[in-house]
Amino acid sequence: MLCFVVYGCSSKTDKLPNILWITIEDTSPHFLSNYGANIPTTPVMDSLGRTGVVFTNAYATGAVCSSSRSTIITGLTTQMMGTGNHRSNYPIPTFIKGFPHYLKQAGYFTSNNDKTDYNIANEEQFELEAWNESSDTSGWWNRKSEQPFFSVFNFMSSHQSRTMTNPWKWYKQEILDQLPPNLVIHPEDIEMPPFYKDSKLMRKHVARIHNSLRKTDLDVKILLDRLKIDGLMENTIIFIFADHGEGMPRGKTHSIAFGHRVPFYIWFPEQYKHLSPWGINSVTESLVSFEDLGATILGLAGVDVPDHMKGTSFLSEKKDSELREYVFAARSRLDETPGLERTVFDGTYVYSRNFYPRFPVMRYQKYSYVSDIVKTIQSDAANGLLNDIQMELVSKPRPIEYLYNLSKDPWEVQNLAEDPAYDSVLQRLRSKVIEKILEEKDIHFLPEELMLQRSTTSTPFEIRTDSILNPINDIVRVADLVGRENDPAIFISFLEDEREEIRYWAAVGLGMIPDSCVPYKSQLLSYLKDSNPYVRIEIAGLLYEIDKSIEAKKVLVESMRDSSDYVVHHVLQRIIYNEQIAPHFLKEVKAIESNYLKNDRSGFNYPVVNSIEMFLHIYNNTPLYYEKMLPWMEEITEN
Repeated sequence: MLCFVVYGCSSKTDKLPNILWITIEDTSPHFLSNYGANIPTTPVMDSLGRTGVVFTNAYATGAVCSSSRSTIITGLTTQMMGTGNHRSNYPIPTFIKGFPHYLKQAGYFTSNNDKTDYNIANEEQFELEAWNESSDTSGWWNRKSEQPFFSVFNFMSSHQSRTMTNPWKWYKQEILDQLPPNLVIHPEDIEMPPFYKDSKLMRKHVARIHNSLRKTDLDVKILLDRLKIDGLMENTIIFIFADHGEGMPRGKTHSIAFGHRVPFYIWFPEQYKHLSPWGINSVTESLVSFEDLGATILGLAGVDVPDHMKGTSFLSEKKDSELREYVFAARSRLDETPGLERTVFDGTYVYSRNFYPRFPVMRYQKYSYVSDIVKTIQSDAANGLLNDIQMELVSKPRPIEYLYNLSKDPWEVQNLAEDPAYDSVLQRLRSKVIEKILEEKDIHFLPEELMLQRSTTSTPFEIRTDSILNPINDIVRVADLVGRENDPAIFISFLEDEREEIRYWAAVGLGMIPDSCVPYKSQLLSYLKDSNPYVRIEIAGLLYEIDKSIEAKKVLVESMRDSSDYVVHHVLQRIIYNEQIAPHFLKEVKAIESNYLKNDRSGFNYPVVNSIEMFLHIYNNTPLYYEKMLPWMEEITEN
């Protein structure tokens, strides 16, 4: 007989629980009444949470679906596996299995309906090992009689495509028209986040969140009704949570709490309520990390947690001193937009270190830039209609550090990082982030192509522990100077290092202080011949910004014609955010657009194509849209 790891063999029942796992897309708790929202947007889910356990400090490890789900399914962070770059498919070691694989071995029926998005190579085989079934028709109903089940359902109605990115007509068809009139939430009734302008038009945009959640709640009700009809409600433990934060500007993709904090409920039937350390009808501030989800489910099923999984069950009996003190999170490349942000939560504060501060919050990402809300924000910013807090969405450079008191400032608008009164908190959390980077040997501090080149015969997970291939201590020593150090001589000294990754971060640091680099420009010219293309691009971008150097432009143009998509992408992202120099490269970008349209490259093609389209949209007024959305769009005017 299998015994519960949670409390040992149960005195109440020795029957293994069924587990229903409901994942809703792209949702921050700010919009749910259990977390203080002024409108009961999700009454079905709220009721289930209130009669179970409501977690107020649950955090996704990633700020976008693929990186978040990569950690959920493996119990390992993307910083360890190299799976943090959204829409990548890099290999992981074969011994790393999806945790449902171990449930299958223990006799559970495992089903997934229907999204996977694990962001790894050989995903098809990985899924076959993890799931008895994974399709849009999968569910507990296909198991053997009396077989315990672990069934996952992923509901898309709250996804960013509904709340933000897709056209209004499509949203109306998919969400508004699916709601009874009495359930529609009107723009004038919502609470506006303070980082958005409180205008009639912005209220219309933000109301999409509430109505998409209303539709999600109805979807969940249909599933729960089926569970009840099948007579399974009283022996099934139910988890409900979001895969990461809200799919709106400053949420999803952004490594503050709004991008990572999620609503999280667990409901226990009567026979299993003793498995909750908090009882039922309760609220807990205990910290939950997505690293822990797999271990928690395995614990409920009485299955040993594999040694390679780093998380632990948060349903086990633990002393206060053994509970999680911190949750860590990350944001790396997302579609075509670069990023390297590392974050820590302690239950009261969130601290985030931004290693690429030259990029604004609302980066030039095609997927979000086609949306009406981004167009409205950009228009309001250009017309001087935004206050200082709202302008932070488009301002650059950004701060290198964020520190917010979540208990007093849930919308995260008062950055305390430079407030001397919070220096001790800042120092503590700053050190925790660096410690975590070093402990995990965070592989994403290598430029992406370099990480792949060094793991050709292995995996990023394995090479990260090699101090030659990934000298993380020395890398972080330089990377952590970016945005802090204003003396070019410090960075130039690192340009002499024989290791290309060290030279790369030194060049990134110099790019943050162009005015200070003017006296050093003749010395910097020699680094245009660096053996590493990313170093050359960073130095060339800096020198062209300083004085429109002919030599620098030549390097940038040559980089645009490079055979590596990663190099082409990097140079486009290096210049697109600089309005002073980007228009000087319009002819060259148009030329490579033609090349990319003629030659459909595989692999890293789409971030390059998106970067080109974004560049031409911003600097050539070229319409930006997705072909598949044309039936729902207003008229597109071509130049």
